[in-house]
Amino acid sequence: MYAINMAVVANGPSISKTYSVNKDKLIQNIILNENAYFFLKKKKGFISKRLIKNTFKEASAEKKGNFLLKELKSKYQISDNDFVYYSIAVFKYEKKPTFIEKSIEGWDEKKLAYICLVDFQNHLVIAKRNISGIKDFLKLFSPIEYEVLTSIFTDDDTTFEKFSMNNLNIADKSIRQKSIESTDLKENLSTLGLQSYVLSNLRVNNEDHKVSLSLNSSRINKFGIKNNIEAFLNWAHKIVARIINFEPQSSFLSSFATPIDYSNEKDNLLPIAILITLSKLYSDFEDNRIERCFILNKEQEREVDIIKVLNNFERLLKIESEEKNGVSNYKINNKIINDLYVSLNSHSITLRSRKLARLCIQFSEDSVYPILQYINRTNSFIVTFDTPDLVYSNRKLFKDSRLLSNIEAFLKLFIPHPKLDLVTSEKGSFTANSKNFDDDSIFGFVEHTFSSESEYFICDDLGKEWADHIGLNDESISFYHSKYKDSKFSASAFQEIIGQAQKNLGNLSPSDNQWPIKENLWAKKFKINKVQTEITRLRKGNNVADAIEYFKKLKLYPNLKKRVVLVINFISKIELEDRLNKLRNADDFAERNEVIQILWFVSSLVSSCYEVGAEIYIYCKR
Repeated sequence: MYAINMAVVANGPSISKTYSVNKDKLIQNIILNENAYFFLKKKKGFISKRLIKNTFKEASAEKKGNFLLKELKSKYQISDNDFVYYSIAVFKYEKKPTFIEKSIEGWDEKKLAYICLVDFQNHLVIAKRNISGIKDFLKLFSPIEYEVLTSIFTDDDTTFEKFSMNNLNIADKSIRQKSIESTDLKENLSTLGLQSYVLSNLRVNNEDHKVSLSLNSSRINKFGIKNNIEAFLNWAHKIVARIINFEPQSSFLSSFATPIDYSNEKDNLLPIAILITLSKLYSDFEDNRIERCFILNKEQEREVDIIKVLNNFERLLKIESEEKNGVSNYKINNKIINDLYVSLNSHSITLRSRKLARLCIQFSEDSVYPILQYINRTNSFIVTFDTPDLVYSNRKLFKDSRLLSNIEAFLKLFIPHPKLDLVTSEKGSFTANSKNFDDDSIFGFVEHTFSSESEYFICDDLGKEWADHIGLNDESISFYHSKYKDSKFSASAFQEIIGQAQKNLGNLSPSDNQWPIKENLWAKKFKINKVQTEITRLRKGNNVADAIEYFKKLKLYPNLKKRVVLVINFISKIELEDRLNKLRNADDFAERNEVIQILWFVSSLVSSCYEVGAEIYIYCKR
């Protein structure tokens, strides 16, 4: 090995440097996709060689032997007046395969990892593979803003081929994520309802140049052939130039939820509820990325079933404000962890808990994350505030102006009925001789009010129910969901009935394999609290077999209406209208937080019903 002074030209400007021939050949042998993470520096200026060296050391903590390649802060001249620095490291490491429990000599997998940093004055670009352990380094940078990434690759001629999106709604049974794909989504995707979704990934096509954008991690991946490092550096430079020259513009993507500046709003935010979402964690389990979960206690590890632990959190949880020494703390109410808090930081919202910090996840690439760090890193939660049209998700604060501007349309969903002022229970009381639900119960109200509209009327309550009642006629299939609560504006009761309605929307068009279970249930008489009554499940119609055949026939009708009907007693339409107007006028009132949550719940159900082509009605008190 010897050093000479030479210039190498390959697909781009030259790199002039004194280096070893062997190292140069190694660098030129590396091929990279135009695929990297782009960041904005929190502090302007080039990164020091010392910091890069420490970062490479941190990233390669598990390496075997010396670096196979390490180049620190090499200058690359883009043009006469423009240059960048790049640094690259390649190393080998070994790990235990995921399919064995304990290490066996000679069974370790040998892998290579690389990391490449492209350093601009105000930006950093990172390409990497099999790299973890640089989280402290990444704290010095911010992902590129959502609206920037969604603009620099789109214009009037752009075709949108794929969207992956997350739901902003806080109803725990709503569809959390969905992905749609087409040759051009602009041509066949309705914009109605898109305001409640935030894009997480998309693929666009510009004159046959396809680019995939991961908005949460600000990763850009241009489809195409792999290139050498000079071509990669030039591509990174072009993207950074686009970011610098970004100008806001309206496009098809403006139909989705759009972010507002969190830092400007932070001091006025009062969080009231949080929904912890675990879809990313479940995906990592499905992809076999998670090897094990354990609790670390005084350096002793005890393996646990993390799914059982986290099931306690996968629902909407209230946040209570506490004042200590003049500082506001926002505690998340839950049954098992008494020190779980929401932190409103300068640039983001995170969760904190000393107890949960000991619960750890080990990934297949040997990285270990405390569960709270994982949740914060993947931003697996949605927060709502006492300002009803604001919601925090995906490290961004979003504003849904439709919530308060559309109160009149919102109220049209609520149908007041005088008899609901008089109900005293959900199902009434029962004896062995009971043949009907009590007249002053909600179930009794539903049967008296709606069964006359139906050819068949069925009580499907209890067990794996689709609804409390099902009504069938030649024009519609109707699912009736009933809920009694001896209080006003109960957000928890509303969450329960909304969840029941949302999770059963697919059963408005049931599959054939579900009928044997229903035929068996509907042929029985109603039994509750160990009391076998004389109340038949088939409340109207000839027999169960005919009801099922009728249901199957209705599914084939092209103009069939699907109806979801909620029947509740804990909301008065007059009082709800009064509270919503107070909410719109920014007035204080006792049930403010509950009404905000109800607003979000109903908005969620409306969006879900729209997606399956179902109508929604809510019967309530006057």
